Amino acid sequence: MTGGKVNGVPPFAIGLMAIIGIAMVVIPIMTYWVLKPKYKLRASPVWVGAAIFFVAVIILEPILHAIVLRPTANGSIGLVVRHPYIYVAYGALAAGVFEETGRFIGFRYLKKRVSGFQTAIAYGIGHGGIEMILVGAMGMVNSIMFSTAINSHSTAIMAKIPSTTMHSLMTNAAGMAILALVERIGAFLIQILLSMIVWAAVNYVGKWWLYPVAIVLHAVVDTPSAMFQAGLISSQSLVEVLLWVTVILLAIFVYYVIGGLIKRQPTPTIGTK
Repeated sequence: MTGGKVNGVPPFAIGLMAIIGIAMVVIPIMTYWVLKPKYKLRASPVWVGAAIFFVAVIILEPILHAIVLRPTANGSIGLVVRHPYIYVAYGALAAGVFEETGRFIGFRYLKKRVSGFQTAIAYGIGHGGIEMILVGAMGMVNSIMFSTAINSHSTAIMAKIPSTTMHSLMTNAAGMAILALVERIGAFLIQILLSMIVWAAVNYVGKWWLYPVAIVLHAVVDTPSAMFQAGLISSQSLVEVLLWVTVILLAIFVYYVIGGLIKRQPTPTIGTK
């Protein structure tokens, strides 16, 4: 704001947000169709992955957050102020437990229905794809709506927009949109990599320990973001850098550990561990 007047969000930035929002819908769909012939992907694990994410993250996890965090009417959380490190630990672990347990249940269901490593890829596309759409694309839709309200000087809607969000949209909407795309692509890859780990935990005899390992790895991945939410990290760019560092490290882990399992035993033993 300058002199009490709203400068507004540049039309270019709004157009860019629209393009990025569409890209976030197209990326998971195109990933499936591009990889389908090479890995002989089937659609059922994709739908199971999407359903598990919706139930675990959209329905069940918020219930626990409401009980533990007890957010106030304006959305503030006392634990963030009083004990930010406890908040970070809780948030990261809760995400890991809900998503990886859901993934574990999903692969147990798929175990005798769809076999092969391609199941992990397809499931990961579904799990990560619906996350990209619900979190990323819908986030862009909200940003476009807020930007339109700001530019139209709709005081009724603007009064409901957090001041920090309004300031960010007016000063760096395009940068925010690009960072969001970078983050969502990284998260999408992480969901596929974690799916490979939990798939191995379910399908290889004696490798159940990969399931708790996936929970810990998921918590590590989510820690920078949780620290940003708690105000322990002030730079969104640093969060994105740390996210991509974890993508690389997780890919190395999957390549050597899960790849080693597949080389030694291309066809997992189907049965009770």
